[in-house]
Amino acid sequence: MTADKTKDIVANPSKKFAHPSEVVTTPDLSAKEKAAALEQWELDARLMQVATEEGMAGTESAAPNKLLDVKKAQSDLGIETLKKKDDSGGPNKTGM
Repeated sequence: MTADKTKDIVANPSKKFAHPSEVVTTPDLSAKEKAAALEQWELDARLMQVATEEGMAGTESAAPNKLLDVKKAQSDLGIETLKKKDDSGGPNKTGM
């Protein structure tokens, strides 16, 4: 797989995969790429959840929110372990 195609998948995993569990099982991505794709999918799901809660137009016809599925896929992949291995000790983009 080319680097550009991998970047596209990580940036918008829901275009390539129908379900977050498919990210975990794909041989096309490294563990770090899978983690990044699931992080992006989580962010997208959280933004969709907020939009739905705020009654923004168009969200009711959108695909169902897969936040719980994303969290399960992250757990299956052991995302917490990957973050601990890569943790530099400084704050991350969420400020933690």
